[in-house]
Amino acid sequence: MSPKTNNDNGSNYSSLIKNLENIKAEFVTLREYVGDNEDELLEKISGISEMINRTEASSAEFHKKADSIIQELQKIRNITNKESITTSNEVIGLLKLSEYQSNVRMLAESKYGSLGDIEKMAEQTAEIVNLFDKISIESEKKIPLPNEVRQWVIGTIFDCADRWEIRFDDLFKMLLDSLGKKLLKESIRTQQVRDIFGMKAVDKIKNELKLS
Repeated sequence: MSPKTNNDNGSNYSSLIKNLENIKAEFVTLREYVGDNEDELLEKISGISEMINRTEASSAEFHKKADSIIQELQKIRNITNKESITTSNEVIGLLKLSEYQSNVRMLAESKYGSLGDIEKMAEQTAEIVNLFDKISIESEKKIPLPNEVRQWVIGTIFDCADRWEIRFDDLFKMLLDSLGKKLLKESIRTQQVRDIFGMKAVDKIKNELKLS
């Protein structure tokens, strides 16, 4: 692997380290519910942190380890009480959110891209939104995907569309189909749209999304 690729991977994964350390701390609250199982999970999370620090680690390896932790948490959820269920759901959400943000960043950092690449970002966004909605239902605690994350990904998508010279009409139709009007209305920044595509695009968005 070339030094450039190593540096790129380091950039892609370094942002996950802080989240993983926070996730690690979350397991302390599980000790009274899951006993020795916690130590095994902590060890697995430490393994992910070490792997991320080795910039040659592939995204596939990260996803495999993250899925392993999630499976362990789901086992715990099946045998513990409601408070533990809520905690494990929140940790699952954090892990999946970190994975999602990493995937979007890797796609967005490409010099060249297509509408298909942007569609992948939108599809992954729809999946993470649905996951957080599911977590909210299961834990009976409102845990929506943070607005900052929604705004970040929509902003990233429009930046990519600008760099990759994607037609506005094609982009907007795909976003409506993948994410729906509600999410776009809450997350889109008309100033960014105007800077990239001009006032005609802003007018179309305002009309379609019923923005004032």
